[in-house]
Amino acid sequence: MLLRNWARNSLAAAAAVASLVSFESRLFAQMGGMGGGDNAPAFAQPKFSDRVYEEGGPRSRLAKEGAIILSVTVEGNKSVTESYIQSVMQSRPDRVFDQQVFNQDIAALHRTELFSKIESYSSESPEGVHLKLRVQERPLIRNVYFTGNRRLQERDLDKHAGLTPGDPRDPVRINSAKSRLIEYYQDQGMNQVDIQVRSGLRPDEPDVDFYISEGPVERLKSITIIGNTQVSTEWLKAKIKTKIYPVILPPKFSDRAVEDDRQFILGHYRSLGYFDAKVDVRKDYNHSGDRVSATFVIVEGEQYYVGKVAVAGTKRYAPEELMPYMMIKSGAPFSFFDKQKDEAFLRELYGIQGHFFCDVVGEIIYQPDNIVDIVYNVGEGDVYRISDVRIHLEGEYTKERVALHPLGPLRPGSIINSRQVDDARRRLGFSQIFNMDPMQGIVPTIKIEPPEDLDVDDF
Repeated sequence: MLLRNWARNSLAAAAAVASLVSFESRLFAQMGGMGGGDNAPAFAQPKFSDRVYEEGGPRSRLAKEGAIILSVTVEGNKSVTESYIQSVMQSRPDRVFDQQVFNQDIAALHRTELFSKIESYSSESPEGVHLKLRVQERPLIRNVYFTGNRRLQERDLDKHAGLTPGDPRDPVRINSAKSRLIEYYQDQGMNQVDIQVRSGLRPDEPDVDFYISEGPVERLKSITIIGNTQVSTEWLKAKIKTKIYPVILPPKFSDRAVEDDRQFILGHYRSLGYFDAKVDVRKDYNHSGDRVSATFVIVEGEQYYVGKVAVAGTKRYAPEELMPYMMIKSGAPFSFFDKQKDEAFLRELYGIQGHFFCDVVGEIIYQPDNIVDIVYNVGEGDVYRISDVRIHLEGEYTKERVALHPLGPLRPGSIINSRQVDDARRRLGFSQIFNMDPMQGIVPTIKIEPPEDLDVDDF
């Protein structure tokens, strides 16, 4: 049995954070192996001086080294108020000057996209330092107009363009709005739409005007799939978005949806090992140009087979112990889905033993004669324990012990078991205690935050 090898691993500090909409618990990890031990928590309470700094006050070490900021002035601003500029900055009068913080303030002002140029100056006196910013504002949008739209309402175009008066009048932003409008028209079946920016790209044009030639509303007449021998036509038609419905008026035809379907068919074939497959779409119009017959042309190519299968990077298990449990088998047709199952199996195998940040990547190595070798590279990582659980409740009715119940065995001192974390997520999902609104993205969940020095993806 695979789980019999419980070897000790070196451990590093990690943090696990469980965040819920109406309930939040924080789980902090500490060093410790499979046995017990007198281990200090990996995270301690912040010092009083650091807490003062986080609340907007200076750090004590800077108070000794830096000068007090006497004033912060701004020149060159016309539309953007000085109070707004200073609200973005952390460098303010009566605080200690820190060059790094001041540089971060300049970067934060650039991120507002309200300024094309920012110059900073400082002057010292025996009492402290005076800071000055000289800014050059970007031109702002005065009005947004749409000309030529007959089928779509202006309020819908406004929403998809994402431009409002007072926004920076940036050519990149305006052209991005144009692209979003074209995509919106295509989703409505007007694939022949043409949109031009008649005003707003030049510095002396404060108004943005989109001139729209909508074109006809294209409707789908028929769907044909040819060239497929390994995947049935019925299955493909059931999976793609482009469909024919038994209605009087044919459905709208969208180039974007058809491209998504083409990519889906291509991805499906490649997941089955047809790495040389090609999929194209042919459109045939009627005389009036508003009815479309779509044909998916598939060139399947040859299917690839699995050559060698190997597991690398494991320390807890020998590769030969893992191989009998793998879905990918030497000599079998390659399947991307089986590869995904193998990766999930290895991650869970290590995750239930505390290797919560274990990383598994199945590498595909192409060989001659339509053969691929598969190497599962395993980064086991360390084992992590919970050192503390902190509960933060929004509301006045739920007790801490009630909020702890969905976490189950996730308690201080226990190893962070990935299966137990998944079980806790499911219990939270079915709980009637906490606020849940999936339509608005309000769903109780548990998020595991790795330590800052651990390079892993967001869990």
